[in-house]
Amino acid sequence: MKFKREHKLKIISFVLAITLWYFVVLGKPVEKKIEVPIIHKLSNLDYLVEINPSNIAMKIETTRRVLRTFPESNLKLELNLSKYSPGVYQIRVPIEKLNIPSEIKIKEISPDSLTVIIKKIEAKKVPVKPIYLQEAISIKKFTLIIKPAYVTIKAPAEVLFNIHSVSTEPLNIIKLKLIKETEVGIISPPGVLSTIPQKVKIIYKEK
Repeated sequence: MKFKREHKLKIISFVLAITLWYFVVLGKPVEKKIEVPIIHKLSNLDYLVEINPSNIAMKIETTRRVLRTFPESNLKLELNLSKYSPGVYQIRVPIEKLNIPSEIKIKEISPDSLTVIIKKIEAKKVPVKPIYLQEAISIKKFTLIIKPAYVTIKAPAEVLFNIHSVSTEPLNIIKLKLIKETEVGIISPPGVLSTIPQKVKIIYKEK
C-alpha cells in the first residue's frame, strides 16, 4: 500500500513539474520578426498607386502563449489615400493603425516611412498593326481589313506618350487565306493597364 502511495505521489509530482515547465516556457518573452503587407484605400479609380516598399518589417516581443493565437497571416496595414492627388509623397508608417494586441510590444520597424506615387490614368486611341508569321513573305498581293482599326488603351500619361500603335498576336496568313477571317488578340505594350477591345477581327482580301 505504501509503495502504491509513493508511486502515485511521484506521478503527481511529475505532472506538476511538466505543467509548471509548460507555463514557464509559454510565459517567457520571445522576439520574432514578421513582415506586414501594405494595402491602400483610394476611391478614385482613375488613379494608379505605387507603394515602395510594399511590406514593412517588424520585430515584436511577446510570450509564446500570445504568439500561438496571434493571427499574423491576417495582419495588414492600410493607408487611406483618399485625400491625395497625383504626385510623389513620403508618408510615415501609421503603425498605430495596426490591430495588435496590447500584450505584443513592437521593438523595431523598418522602414519608418513609405514612398507613395500616385499617377493619373488616361486613355488614348491608337491604330492596330497586324504582325505576321514568317510564311507571310511567300504570299503576295493581299490586304487585311481590321475591325475595329483602332483600340483604346489606358495607362499613366508618361506611358501613353511613347505608344503610337499596338500589335496583334502573330497571324498565320496561310491559314487566314483559307478561312478568310479570324479573331485575334491585342498585345498590350508594357505599362498599359487595359486595352478595349482586347480582340479584333481580321478579314483577308486578295488584291
